Amino acid sequence: MPASPAGEHTRLPPHLNPRSAPRRARRFARVGLTLVASTAAAVVLVVSGTGYGLLVWSDASIERIDALPATSDRPPANAHDSTTFLLVGSDARVGMSSADLKRLGMGKGGADRVSGRRADTMLLVHVSSRHDSITAISLPRDSYVVIPAHEGTDGTAVPERRNKLNAAYAIGGPQLAVSTVELSTGVRVDHYVEVDFLGFAELVDAVGGVDICSPTALRDRKAHLNLPAGTSRLDGVTGLAYVRARNIDARADLGRIERQQRFLAALVSRLTSTDVLLDPRSLVRFLDAALGAVRTDRDLTRTEMVELATQLRHIAGRDVRFRTVPIADPSYRPGGVGAVALWDEPAAEEMFAAIRHDSAPPRKEGSAATAVTVSPADIRVRVFNAAGTSGLGARVSADLAERGFDVSGPAQNWRRTGIERTVIRYDARYTESVKTLAAALPGAALEKVNGLGRTQQIVVGSAYAGVRAVVAKPSPGAGGAGSGDRTAADDPCG
Repeated sequence: MPASPAGEHTRLPPHLNPRSAPRRARRFARVGLTLVASTAAAVVLVVSGTGYGLLVWSDASIERIDALPATSDRPPANAHDSTTFLLVGSDARVGMSSADLKRLGMGKGGADRVSGRRADTMLLVHVSSRHDSITAISLPRDSYVVIPAHEGTDGTAVPERRNKLNAAYAIGGPQLAVSTVELSTGVRVDHYVEVDFLGFAELVDAVGGVDICSPTALRDRKAHLNLPAGTSRLDGVTGLAYVRARNIDARADLGRIERQQRFLAALVSRLTSTDVLLDPRSLVRFLDAALGAVRTDRDLTRTEMVELATQLRHIAGRDVRFRTVPIADPSYRPGGVGAVALWDEPAAEEMFAAIRHDSAPPRKEGSAATAVTVSPADIRVRVFNAAGTSGLGARVSADLAERGFDVSGPAQNWRRTGIERTVIRYDARYTESVKTLAAALPGAALEKVNGLGRTQQIVVGSAYAGVRAVVAKPSPGAGGAGSGDRTAADDPCG
């Protein structure tokens, strides 16, 4: 698409030209999809040969903002020729119509009913100086971090304090979010990108959907998600529900982060397939959705985008790695801010040092099959006395509460008595939660009950011998020192 002698670019069809359509309000997504929207878009541009002219057209639709701090106390630059992005998804809905909200499962009524912006997803994405790998580290939104001193909205000085990571964005927008991430990680952020709700859905639809596999059915009424077991082709709306779901199991945000990474990996795989790369119409639809859905810092220029595209033209799915910051306690309660995710500082520092020094991320060996990943505080239980011993149910309820479990209501008598062995009855969707319960109640039998729901049932037998203390450690797929074994080339059904 060469420029004319007068400097005007060849006119695109009205339905593909962002200048011919009304400028839509920025509606920010819950998922850090910009890794795909920016990097993969650039890769597709170069590989397809559509080149600089198409990038010039697409670049015009990107909104630029002052996102990088103007302070002098930022971390030093990372390794030469490497690039690090902070990718943010926010749940702001200003400007969305009632029809948009309903279609995307965002609730009823106008978007003005949900005010303000809250960062719901953050990814620290590092492109190596060798331009042969990309590492995306998910930062849980409830991470307990230090928010730097800053100026409040009323102009007063706000001192440094600890809070949840997403509070930094809500309080001070992109600049304070960047400052907080830099202070917490020691990694300098070169560029900042956000993505919106509709942009996410349109991007998925532009490539014909994404294949996701689940060994069990996934249902989350709040997220409007209802997937059968097996492989499903997810369109934009269903994909958004999949990455937003928080009530599939008790792992909440950590489980959601894992699904987000699995979805992003599958999307990268889809983008690099011949169905997309060799289809000019798919390429244009993808670029229109990807580059029209984001806003970036002012320093991410067209020239740098072209250079990045050229440098990354040989990147394959196996070269895009997804990791999660290691978590020592996903339900730490420091007081005043509710439950937070407490980082495993030594392991986190090792991970971030690898970015600062542009070295390969450390790999840890471990057994995900036996890991206890869900904290007792995130597991709701109800106790039934099946032994026939008076007061045993109340005693077990007290024991479970003392060990940190969320006990639902007073203990009840089971439908029959005389049972010796304690039984843990659990829903098949909560396989991670039941590992914690089994560790706390050694010797208990496990009984899978489809449709039981989030509340697990403890049917106490006469052989009950107390509740053991259990400390959850994040699994390799959801954080911890061994996280980071997922790449965009992995089987999306794995």
